[in-house]
Amino acid sequence: MPLGASITNGVGSSTGNGYRAELLRRLTQAGVAVDFVGSQQSGDLPDRDNEGHSGWRIDQVAAQLDGWLATYRPDVVLVHVGTNDMLQNHQAATAPERLGALVDRILERSPGTTVLTSSLLPLRDAAAGARVDAFNAAVADLMARKAAQGRAVRHVDLRGAVAVGDLADGIHPGDAGFARMGALFHAALGPVLGAGAPWPLVRSGLEADDPPTWTDTVAGASGVGGYCCGLTAMESGRRVELAHTGTGALMYSGDDRSATVSYSYNRVFDVHVPVTAATVLRYRILPQQAAGASVAIDLAMTDRSSLRDSGATDQHGVRAHPAAQGAGGHLVTGRWNLVEVPLGVLAGRTVDEIRIGYDRPGGTGLFRGYVDDIEILDTAG
Repeated sequence: MPLGASITNGVGSSTGNGYRAELLRRLTQAGVAVDFVGSQQSGDLPDRDNEGHSGWRIDQVAAQLDGWLATYRPDVVLVHVGTNDMLQNHQAATAPERLGALVDRILERSPGTTVLTSSLLPLRDAAAGARVDAFNAAVADLMARKAAQGRAVRHVDLRGAVAVGDLADGIHPGDAGFARMGALFHAALGPVLGAGAPWPLVRSGLEADDPPTWTDTVAGASGVGGYCCGLTAMESGRRVELAHTGTGALMYSGDDRSATVSYSYNRVFDVHVPVTAATVLRYRILPQQAAGASVAIDLAMTDRSSLRDSGATDQHGVRAHPAAQGAGGHLVTGRWNLVEVPLGVLAGRTVDEIRIGYDRPGGTGLFRGYVDDIEILDTAG
């Protein structure tokens, strides 16, 4: 049950789906059978149900709560409410306690239900935004205490996921912000719905319904040109001539034109993934020649750090840097190779972009290959 006000209803998104579209996509990829419930319908999803009531405050949602719980009997309630309390300055000082009482009521009226609360998104209005900041800090502390008491509560920290500049109208996020909300709700559901198995925070087989965010988009390069046919830079796009699973894969190609400095790091996916000690990167790569083995999936973090420079190593003890992967001797040309990198050294940071990098300081020549089945997993179970 998505529970809240207009943001839950999807106001601000181009489809009216809000965060529910990205959440549904990720849960479906994780193999979870999903049934959204609620008395409201919005968006163009096959399952449009929710309890998002535009303009409602915490007290208004709480007044109707018992009936909704009795009717729909949710396994999980996703709570994002309080924005209107902040906008209206309606008893803002007591809003965290009132939200806590709403959570307690859910747990009392619906035993067995897990509640996911979330911090509120920022607001363009400075005074209301300051109230949001105070609310978020108090709610995070309150929910942590409830969880420590053994209550079925998890808190989703959305701070940093959506900036004021991401808001469509100063209040509601646009599509990119909603996608980040859905990704963070999904990440928090791993311990609830994952049945102890590794939980996919990101999973892409590069199929037609899951294309890259960016195609042939260089974030930084030196000494690398195009493979052929008038191309001027490294390629990185979805192709269907070769795949590890399904029908699609990410093809990369280029021409190394410098024997001293040669690299290209291309953007592939826009994500927002918090990293813990149990987070793992996994993908398959098929280099088509020796130079094509100097390629690796790289992760750009929100703090401007990166996987390639983190010192993280794969299952063979080889650094996750593309140059190290090429020199490591474990990537065989002409076949699919598994690369698995524990990300514990990056714990506490957040992945902002998934990139593909070629990096080969010595040697020149053409390179090409494919990457498929990219996953970032929470292995905590």
